[in-house]
Amino acid sequence: MKGKRVWAVALLGAVVGFLVLGTERGQAQSVKEFLLVTGEWQWKAKPGEAPVVDRDSGSVTVMTRYTYDPGFFVVNKGDNVVLKIHNLKGDHHIVDLPAFGINEVKVVRGEERTFRFKADKAGLFVIDCKNHVNPKKEGPMAAYLLVLDR
Repeated sequence: MKGKRVWAVALLGAVVGFLVLGTERGQAQSVKEFLLVTGEWQWKAKPGEAPVVDRDSGSVTVMTRYTYDPGFFVVNKGDNVVLKIHNLKGDHHIVDLPAFGINEVKVVRGEERTFRFKADKAGLFVIDCKNHVNPKKEGPMAAYLLVLDR
């Protein structure tokens, strides 16, 4: 009988430990934090080097593009997301993620802005910069947030 009690207590302890650790682990995973930095890529022809074709701008000897780095994030539906955007390059960027209430927020050079939201919709969402929307404006500057329906 004593051996059965020891096993029962051990089993109960294991179940309680699993539930406590599982709950803590689940809570820790419900907040997803990301840091995006703005980047600027530039290509310039060296002396004597031929120009390249820049999409609809034709032949050029200088080409610039703005980016977010990293450019892709994955979270689960229901996660709380903390998105920090640090502007390292460019005078300012206008961040837009309307599906989660971020509507054309200006981030100036050197500034880091923090956005918090609940990923309450599943799907693929674009984090745009409204300054750099097409090739004529050194874009598109976009990152992508994938919200899984789990």
